[in-house]
Amino acid sequence: MDQNRTDVARTLHNLGNLYSAIGNHQQAKEYYERALAIKLKKLGPEHTNVALALYRLGNVHSAMGNHQQAMECYERASSIDLKTLGAEDTDVACTLHSLGNLQNAMGNHQQAKEY
Repeated sequence: MDQNRTDVARTLHNLGNLYSAIGNHQQAKEYYERALAIKLKKLGPEHTNVALALYRLGNVHSAMGNHQQAMECYERASSIDLKTLGAEDTDVACTLHSLGNLQNAMGNHQQAKEY
């Protein structure tokens, strides 16, 4: 079986969701990273499914206290979604909200207000 198919990526992404929901963030991170690699290869770097994988990976990094990695994932996700979906889309709003929460958690309250 081709391990680089998008349905394999979807399954890996769903496993990441499952492990994230039960608090096993390290395992979730591994599944999200594998899904992201396939999505990048099959869909390209500007696809909304890539943005979703980055967003979920950012959530896991945030939960693990890896604030810089979370910030990078959220920023990449918001950049993709802004280009493809527009500024008024709810996915963009969710990612910007997460960026604000992350800035707040890092003690950057003024920057958090920007989001």
